[in-house]
Amino acid sequence: MIKTWNEFCAQIEASDGKLSEFIESAGLSSLQVKKLQKFTCEWNKMKRLAEAFDQFVAPLDPIKVESPFDQEDFRYIWKMWKEYLREQHGILMRTRMEQASLDFLTEISENNPDRAINFIRFAMKSNWKSIYKVEEKDKTTPKSDKNGSDY
Repeated sequence: MIKTWNEFCAQIEASDGKLSEFIESAGLSSLQVKKLQKFTCEWNKMKRLAEAFDQFVAPLDPIKVESPFDQEDFRYIWKMWKEYLREQHGILMRTRMEQASLDFLTEISENNPDRAINFIRFAMKSNWKSIYKVEEKDKTTPKSDKNGSDY
């Protein structure tokens, strides 16, 4: 797909050069120039859309992700977390997001792999898209209103 996309972008550049060359050498009347301006405006919109779309077709090269925890149970739950995000929320965790998430998890867990695992499990069971620092008091039953129903 990237090869085809690169060919498409190269064709846009070549066509843009030919269009500019034509406009400069055509000797058009003022009425023809006015009509051509509408076309070039649409052409420029198409070029901007192609430039914006380029980031999705040819994404950045991934970075090397370094996990702070080497334990087998952490590697398992981290893999499960990434699969959960994709399955439940349609979030594909790319390398920069993954590294930032691991760095944040290390910080809030105070570099404790067991706490990190608990935070991940709590986030999944709560259907969260992110991991948060959870205190023991936060893990109690939900608060109730005056009528006894949960918020």
